[in-house]
Amino acid sequence: MILETIIGALVPVGIDGIKSLIGMFTGGVKPISVDEQIKLDQNEISKLQAIAALDNPYGTPSQWVIDLRASSRYLGALFVIVVGIGTLFLSVTPEIQRIGVEAANIAFGFLFGTRIMANLKK
Repeated sequence: MILETIIGALVPVGIDGIKSLIGMFTGGVKPISVDEQIKLDQNEISKLQAIAALDNPYGTPSQWVIDLRASSRYLGALFVIVVGIGTLFLSVTPEIQRIGVEAANIAFGFLFGTRIMANLKK
């Protein structure tokens, strides 16, 4: 199970490595003109603005609400990990234990997979 957790956390690194290799051999996506480069940059800006709009509370909520919203993904992931690992110590069927551990692996990959990938890119 530990091996599955480590592999689950390293999957984003492997996918990024494969994409980098493909980009290295093919040269990646390159705009032909300045106009195309501007359009690609505008598209990237539009994506970031859409993501920022999703997290905008539209108003001035209390500081605890802001803090809770910022940490909700991580608290949810921690809850999934605790419950998933907890199934190993409860008298439940092996199928439920397997599902719990797989859910914990996914949440562990969410919490630490991107950090591992960022550290390996340096």
